[in-house]
Amino acid sequence: MFAFLLVLAGTPCLPEGPRAGSAERNPYVRDTQSARKALATLTQRTLARPGPSRRLFVEGYFMRSLVAAEEFLQPPARPGVARALAFADSLVAQQLPHGYWKIGYGTSWLADMGAALGIFHALEPYADSIQVRRWQQAAERFLQAMRRDNLIAKSGAIGFGWPVDEAGLVRAWRSDVGWADDPYLVSTALVGIELQAWLFRRTGERSYRDGAVAALDWTLAQIGADGALPARIRGEGVYTVAAYVQEGWMAADLLLEDPQVHEQLCRSLATHVDWLLRTQQRDGTWESQVRGDFARTPGIVDFLIWYDQRCHQRRDVQKAVQRASALFVDPERWQAAGKLDADEHREILRALLGRPLAALAAGKPVL
Repeated sequence: MFAFLLVLAGTPCLPEGPRAGSAERNPYVRDTQSARKALATLTQRTLARPGPSRRLFVEGYFMRSLVAAEEFLQPPARPGVARALAFADSLVAQQLPHGYWKIGYGTSWLADMGAALGIFHALEPYADSIQVRRWQQAAERFLQAMRRDNLIAKSGAIGFGWPVDEAGLVRAWRSDVGWADDPYLVSTALVGIELQAWLFRRTGERSYRDGAVAALDWTLAQIGADGALPARIRGEGVYTVAAYVQEGWMAADLLLEDPQVHEQLCRSLATHVDWLLRTQQRDGTWESQVRGDFARTPGIVDFLIWYDQRCHQRRDVQKAVQRASALFVDPERWQAAGKLDADEHREILRALLGRPLAALAAGKPVL
């Protein structure tokens, strides 16, 4: 389970939490210091791993967790930022001639690549201009490859990608999944919205903004009458889809910094937030019957904090985050909950957990 959170010896020192009677108030977690301790321990464990994850998207989220933790560690965990910078530079070096990346298993899913490329905007404050320019060029080559291969629909939606062999060569498509250019919510959020929004912020080029907004419009149109997003791939849970798409929605707001986009998001997401609150389990988690769905859901906490602060302050949203945070920051409850018994999902959960813990510690959203 989360037994690794019990090993606190040797973790970075932590700043003092709010004093009793302080004007500082965090409505999302009962004990801010617990969130900071959990984040510090997670950071140490990430840095102590014997090697990187074999899956590109998982390693990308580990690196983003290291960056998110930087604000809260005293002294600052510069080895974490240095590790993340090296990872971002490796993405430039390892980009394949056709513009894509190997993702660690026998497919070429665009969503996995988009998740990894999220490290670029996270690291921008820590990088020099030459590094960031190289990251930008790699991202632009990636988008050019998708346009060349007809993976960006007129609607703005992004397709799945292709299965590939170990040499990065395209293999025959599996008929049980769909077609390469079928619109896919997760890739549309992480590539169509998030990556293009970052490129617009970097370059000011209108085409990137238009692409991000079109992708945003398409994802918002997929919200059902009950507020849920559909899971259309066999073995993919509805909360997995929701958590990844929510990251794209946050990116649209925080990276585009467009009042019209902000107003559209806040107007469109009330039913989705109501669905999250209505289906939250008693222990504070979100989980469907799909195995491993829970491991992908920590980001829902971050999204709800964003919604509460950027759209509509709601006491029921704050209470939902409190219920979820009680589980995230308490290793004994993790141990009893039985959520990490499956090894293949433990790594994903640990990779995704850092940014929500940072959001809880800060009392603000962390993209």
